[in-house]
Amino acid sequence: MMQTHLIVREHDTLVRGQVTAPGTANVHALASEAFESVQELLVQSRSEEGELNSVGTLTRLGRHDAIKLSQWVGLIRTPDGVTVEILPKTHERPGARQGEGSLERSRALLLRMLQATHKNFRVAPPADLDTARMPLLEVFLRYALEAIRAAMRRGVPHAYVTVQEERPGLRGRLDLPRQVRQPAHRAHLLHVEYDEFLPDRPETRLTRLTVERILSLSRVEGSRRLARELLLSLDGVPPSQAVSRDFGAWRLERGNAHFAPLESICRMVLYQLNPLVGGSTAQAHALLFDMNKVYEAYVARLLREQFPKWTIETQMTDRALGSVGSLRAFPVRPDLLITTNSGQIIVADTKWKRLKPGKAPTYDVSNTDAYQMLAYSELYQRGQSVQELWLIYPRLPDLPSTLPPITLVGDRILRLVTIDLGSPVSPSSDEESARQVTLEPVVFSV
Repeated sequence: MMQTHLIVREHDTLVRGQVTAPGTANVHALASEAFESVQELLVQSRSEEGELNSVGTLTRLGRHDAIKLSQWVGLIRTPDGVTVEILPKTHERPGARQGEGSLERSRALLLRMLQATHKNFRVAPPADLDTARMPLLEVFLRYALEAIRAAMRRGVPHAYVTVQEERPGLRGRLDLPRQVRQPAHRAHLLHVEYDEFLPDRPETRLTRLTVERILSLSRVEGSRRLARELLLSLDGVPPSQAVSRDFGAWRLERGNAHFAPLESICRMVLYQLNPLVGGSTAQAHALLFDMNKVYEAYVARLLREQFPKWTIETQMTDRALGSVGSLRAFPVRPDLLITTNSGQIIVADTKWKRLKPGKAPTYDVSNTDAYQMLAYSELYQRGQSVQELWLIYPRLPDLPSTLPPITLVGDRILRLVTIDLGSPVSPSSDEESARQVTLEPVVFSV
């Protein structure tokens, strides 16, 4: 029997139809209808050059159509009710992903990284809610509810709305064009027009619709109860009937800036977590995150917190290897440009890859990565007495606690930095400690 909630890891393979012993070789079966929905999502995104065009590659496994997933994680939901939950590969010993608690650790890692780096996950659910054991869809829905509750506690935006009605007494302005056409048997009633300060505005209508959708999607009683409480607080607000138009009219005054984060929350729920069926056309929807970018942002966040006196810049695009006339040629874009409190510049790239403990002394760092770091050094460290480069990888249990530095041409030093994804952050201003092995608690090892 095909599963309606399938949990896989990045770089696994999805296959149409039943396969022998699914999951044992990182291969998972999807029913034909669900597989076609996911396949159509990827094909459409690739044809539109959308951001999901590298989520997976269409291939074949034996006689079966297949999709080879890449480094994207998150959720894919199909119109027939199938949810594919894609979790990050855990940097554990080989074979550990089948062990007890591995899925929970992987889900907890993803949520911790998203909470540190993504604006939609800044307001965390209560600590007593075991999100690591909840389906990812339910976790995302609860994060959305918590963000909405936090915003509404600071006040629901109101706006003056023009009200036209027929009433026995005068209120506001008399609507003369309508009044002169009033039938004689209704002459005792006045057509009036006045402004009333109401919560009925595009932002609140979209928020109400979002909460209603969450109530219909969630199966966790705690989340459903919270959704019902929020709907009571929005009792005077109708749900949005024109989602695109209301998003286009989303405008907040300075006093309502606390509602600004809810725009992306509403888009996430109404567009990315909500498969739509329009006529005969069914669409799969996805809420996915590129682990390369998530890891880069997470490392930058950890560095800023652990070394607050350093300046951490990301994705610098101001340099190029050459030029053609006035045009730049071969631009470069290092992940991190680190300026220490002593003024030294360190160029770093984050690598969401596994180092191979059995391939010392370079641990399977590719030639391409080494060439790239040399190019960065030439552009950003010219004239600097110490030219230090970092490649930052997740730490593996079988790696030595200290990896020896690699001396490149020109006496440049390439350090293989490893980061413990399971450790909390410990702020430090000791520049030299980053180059040593131990920090308490250990976060970075160089």
